[in-house]
Amino acid sequence: MIAALERLKGGSGEPLPEQLNAFGISGGVRSGLALAFSSHPPLDARIERLKTLHS
Repeated sequence: MIAALERLKGGSGEPLPEQLNAFGISGGVRSGLALAFSSHPPLDARIERLKTLHS
């Protein structure tokens, strides 16, 4: 699971076409209201949590 999240975090380096933007996953840093209303924690936080569970 950690490897999959890290791969998502890396991305392809190419921006998605506007029509597909809603389907993209971004590992960017969110703050303020964007973080408060996000449905999932940032990828870095999810990876760190998984690492603590496996140690």
